[in-house]
Amino acid sequence: MKEIREKVWFIGGAKKGRFPYSHSLYLEDPGGLLIDAGAGPVLRELSGKTEQVVLSHYHRDHVSYNSYFTGAAFSVHREDAPGIETFEGFSRLSGLDQLNLENFWEQDGQIKFLATKADRYLSEGDYLDFAELKVKVLHLPGHTPGHCGFLVEKYNLLFAADIDLTRFGPWYGNPSSNIEQFRRSIRRVRELKPDLLVAGHVYPVAKNIDQKLSAYEAEIDRRDEEIVSVLKEGPHSLEQLAQMNIIYPRHYNQEILLFFEKNMLQKHLESLVKRRMASKTEEGFFEAL
Repeated sequence: MKEIREKVWFIGGAKKGRFPYSHSLYLEDPGGLLIDAGAGPVLRELSGKTEQVVLSHYHRDHVSYNSYFTGAAFSVHREDAPGIETFEGFSRLSGLDQLNLENFWEQDGQIKFLATKADRYLSEGDYLDFAELKVKVLHLPGHTPGHCGFLVEKYNLLFAADIDLTRFGPWYGNPSSNIEQFRRSIRRVRELKPDLLVAGHVYPVAKNIDQKLSAYEAEIDRRDEEIVSVLKEGPHSLEQLAQMNIIYPRHYNQEILLFFEKNMLQKHLESLVKRRMASKTEEGFFEAL
């Protein structure tokens, strides 16, 4: 744990915050408030000091250690609540009901699903009831429907969760993800001009935040351009495109990564067709316009 502002602690996740872990933020004030519970066993030392756990979204790498906080009240956006409250809701939102979930759980030593009942459903503009530090809820959808960020107004510090500035770029591999919403959410974060940005999978950023967010969004454009370049060579099916590693550098023979690759490509193709940059043939192939 590292105090990055007075009474605000950054909790680095195991494996440097890489999946299936994520970084967390802890506000040390009367009661104690934790934002995201995916950092790993390090969170155990906070279990008796935390009255509130606020979740940015339902993904397992952000909620896996909820069970440490049996005495805390949990909050999450209403649209993502099914993903933590029931296994069926998680499966539906993630699309993983279409796959062999045993393989998914076995990856990287994931903790199997444990339900968490939300005590409060968050909405855009809400404030978390927390002593001296005012924390504003920002609905930043795209990664998931209910994905949220949290602005600690005193320090202009934004916990942006999975608007995460990783080199991989934006991730929208669930059926419920949305590219255009993701773009708008990134641009909203840029407009906020935070002085410090804390995200789920990189260390806190204090310099060149706007440039880094711009480069992060540009990865969506790069993927568009690569897809169009391939389609200019001739019609391709979704299955053919998925074998070209446009999204993931490698699939490592994992069914789950190929599934996410297809989902993300499908969203790009739908966007390209909508913008009249590509079309879909009667046979189900895609071609450039």
